Amino acid sequence: MKLLEKYTSKHLKLENRIVMAPMTRSRADNEEHLANDLMQNYYSQRATAGLIITEGINVSKDSVGYINVPGLYSEKQTESWKNVTSAVHASGGKIFAQLWHVGRVSHPDFHKGKVPLAPSAVNPETQSYTYEGFKDTVTPQEMTLEDIKQTVKDFANAAENAMKAGFDGVEIHGANGYLFHQFFALTSNKREDNYGGSIENRGRFLFEVLDAVIEKIPVEKVGLRLSPDFDGVFGMTKDDETTEMFEYLVNKLNNYD
Repeated sequence: MKLLEKYTSKHLKLENRIVMAPMTRSRADNEEHLANDLMQNYYSQRATAGLIITEGINVSKDSVGYINVPGLYSEKQTESWKNVTSAVHASGGKIFAQLWHVGRVSHPDFHKGKVPLAPSAVNPETQSYTYEGFKDTVTPQEMTLEDIKQTVKDFANAAENAMKAGFDGVEIHGANGYLFHQFFALTSNKREDNYGGSIENRGRFLFEVLDAVIEKIPVEKVGLRLSPDFDGVFGMTKDDETTEMFEYLVNKLNNYD
């Protein structure tokens, strides 16, 4: 198998097997979180990769945790991405939108003074880079059942907007200490309801989001990023159930086709 050979599957055809990884760049419009000409140029210049995965794109106002990060939750944001996807396609490339919610890895400065939402009220004890520089994180607000329900809808809405914007698919960011990962890990999930405790409960949010997303767009256009060995960053630590947790996730994911 050669890296520069074409890749063809039932649902995806790529000019080569190189995949550009998502990288947060903080170059979007800082008022309405729009994709702009700078981003259009950046991605079109890299369209010779077989597949581009964009930087993390916020699915809602509540999901923000970095400065100048683009969104896909408004009509104007959706329209702004069309120039990016069109430019990538014109250069022969394919591009997936990475859908992102940072959870507790945020700061009240991004939420008009309100604390960030997370599975549990556990401070990651790290720093968030705000418009005024690095600031210590705070203890987040434990998500209510209504918050969880709304966030599921937010991901589904963002996936639908991604299709309207011309993306070839989406990648759900379930890794690196952000919201989904916070639900998975015992260090960050102290809930005692149906979203905490057992391995099945801690994985429940992911599969509710995945089911909601594939009601809006075809399952073959949906990817998922996981990081089982992520340890020591953003307050995340491995525990006695980490391996079993991710084995459960992967085995259940195998039922989606």
